[in-house]
Amino acid sequence: MCSKSEHHTTVPLSVLLRRELANEKIESPELSYGQANQSKKGEDFTLLKSECQRVAGDGVTTYSVFGLFDGHNGSAAAIYSKENLLNNILAAIPSDLNRDEWVAALPRALVSGFVKTDKDFQEKAKTSGTTVTFVIIEGWVVTVASVGDSRCIFESTEGEIYYLSADHRLECNEEERERITASGGEVGRLNTGGGTQIGPLRCWPGGLCLSRSIGDLDVGEYIVPVPYVKQVKMSSGGGRLIISSDGVWDALSAETALECCRGMPADAAASQIVKEAVQAKGLRDDTTCIVVDIYPPEKTNPPLPPPKKQVKGVFKSMFRKRSSESSSNFDKEYCEPDVVEELFEEGSANLSERLDAKYPVCNMFKLFMCAVCQLEMKPGDGISIHEGSSNSRKLRPWDGPFLCLSCQEKKEAMEGKRPSGGMTILNRIFHEKKTKFLKAFFIFLFLMFPDGSRYSSGSD
Repeated sequence: MCSKSEHHTTVPLSVLLRRELANEKIESPELSYGQANQSKKGEDFTLLKSECQRVAGDGVTTYSVFGLFDGHNGSAAAIYSKENLLNNILAAIPSDLNRDEWVAALPRALVSGFVKTDKDFQEKAKTSGTTVTFVIIEGWVVTVASVGDSRCIFESTEGEIYYLSADHRLECNEEERERITASGGEVGRLNTGGGTQIGPLRCWPGGLCLSRSIGDLDVGEYIVPVPYVKQVKMSSGGGRLIISSDGVWDALSAETALECCRGMPADAAASQIVKEAVQAKGLRDDTTCIVVDIYPPEKTNPPLPPPKKQVKGVFKSMFRKRSSESSSNFDKEYCEPDVVEELFEEGSANLSERLDAKYPVCNMFKLFMCAVCQLEMKPGDGISIHEGSSNSRKLRPWDGPFLCLSCQEKKEAMEGKRPSGGMTILNRIFHEKKTKFLKAFFIFLFLMFPDGSRYSSGSD
């Protein structure tokens, strides 16, 4: 199932937090959650952590984390990401931030954490990979980062559905296909000979159907771990989050998934969604679902959204739009209903764009620390993320953020750039022969095991 992402003008986080304080809505919502799974290959893993502490020991500054890791070609990448991704994200956030600064720093930290997790795992020389949908809930703010085709949706108590993740299947995304081919990869279907092509679009070498993942050393660096990130502030009524692997979304639409479990508590809802998906298409893949209900603290049970009304243009109208006027004028003139508001959205695969700071350098990161792996560097050792870019401005010694040499090499590989001299002729011949062999091998797998192999559908 492919979904389209729409761009919306965002409301500044500072404006929303001031408004929240004025309305006495700073108290965090209550959460209830549950998960369910039916396993085919045993490669889906989840992470559910509530009441994590931003400031150790204070018991007040808490947030919750929910992650889904849909592995392929083995479970090693999914397990490694589950065990290390959160720590890598937190390591990219300075320790002396207040609440609104911490929330604002999350999108950039998520990018750093995903890339570091991928880099560290690939150094283990294991060839498995995983999709990741990673959700952090801090107060009324939900931040979602995703690579691959496991996805997250949110239904507000007003009955509107919001898509908080991206589908990185090559079949769905022309921009990602162009990025991969420009970086040196090949995109195409299995060719059985005589011009006959079968199955979904894949990236060669490797035969992966996705453009982004963690791991997948055997596919190529142009399958990047840079996540799509979306951050929204919920309305005061809260709502329901559904995080599911492609085993669910290949069988159910967002509307069907929400409707089939309406009125059920979170744990029963997750089980019902998995049951409906398996009944619809059979157990062809690992099928996993996490449901999180979010509601005001004074309510003992999550509110039940009314039946969804079909109103033209309602999706666009639900996100508040902001003009270029100042925040102060915006506060005075803008009196909106209590609705979901978008704070941040970015899906670029370009690491320079994603790590470039939009905030004062001195407040958000140390000048000579790698923006990805957090390695402390001596002055002059760091390489600016703008190095080699088409940006014509002259770089100054303090124009960070900076990367260490290892992370700079990772960045160049993801962008399709080669070290001086490029690949050797021997390597070129090896890759060409490997690609031909893999294509023939995949045709055999497709014909022999159409439903059970990594290479038949979805993220596999």
